[in-house]
Formats: sequence, structure tokens, C-alpha cells
Amino acid sequence: MQKFRFKLQPLLNKELIYENECIGRLRIFQDKLLKEEDKLRDLKNRKIICQNDLRSKKLHDIASVELRTYEEYFLKLGSDINSGNIKLQDMTKELRIVQEELAKIVKKRKALEKLRDRWEEEYKDYLVLLSNKEMDDIAMTKFANKLVAKND
Repeated sequence: MQKFRFKLQPLLNKELIYENECIGRLRIFQDKLLKEEDKLRDLKNRKIICQNDLRSKKLHDIASVELRTYEEYFLKLGSDINSGNIKLQDMTKELRIVQEELAKIVKKRKALEKLRDRWEEEYKDYLVLLSNKEMDDIAMTKFANKLVAKND
């Protein structure tokens, strides 16, 4: 008896490989995104800490040179935060693109798996039908042989 063979198995195997590669890329993007979010959070925390330091120094007395240094530092932090936000948005877009690609691959793979399951079920039904037909033929042959034996 022949074993079931899915003709589209090579395509299904390729889809599984693509899915695994896409999952790997997705993990890499997620890691990069988390690192970038951490950097941005650190910058914002540094800005808040420095602003609090500046407020406390303003209460006492602060030199104009030191005030200018704070101002330049805040401008640099603001610029870094803005570029970090832009980079974060770009990374989020890239992450969404990879997620959409993964969704398409998974959808295609699941469709192929359903097709394979349906074909396999049809094949099993066909084998059962053949087996039943063979059993019927055997039974008919035995019955015919008994009739011939009785008539002789």
C-alpha cells in the first residue's frame, strides 16, 4: 500500500523556512527597538535630573557661564531626544512591515497545511474505499465459488 505524499510539501517546507527567518528578523527588530526605547528613556531621565539640579542651583545663585553650559546641554539633550523619537518611529514602521510579512507567510503556510490535511483525508478515504471494494470482490468470489460447488 502506498504512503500518502503531499506534492506541495517542498513549497510548505520553504514557507516554514521563510517563517523561521522572519521570526528571527522580528526578534532582532524587537531587541533593537527595546534598546532604543531604553536609550530614549535614559535621555529623558537625564534631562529631568539636570532640570531639577538647575532649579535647586537657581535658588542659591548660579553663574552665567554655568547657566549657559546647562542651556547648551539641554539643547543637545533635546536634539538627541528628537532624533531618538524619529529613529524609534522608523524602527516601529520597520517592525510593522516585518510583522505584516510574517502574517502573510503564516497565512500561506496554514493554507498549505489545511490543503495537505484535506488531501491526506481524501487519500485515506480512497484507501478505505479500495479496501472495501477488494473485500467485496473477495466475498463475491467466495459466494460464487460456493454456488458452483453446490451445483456440482
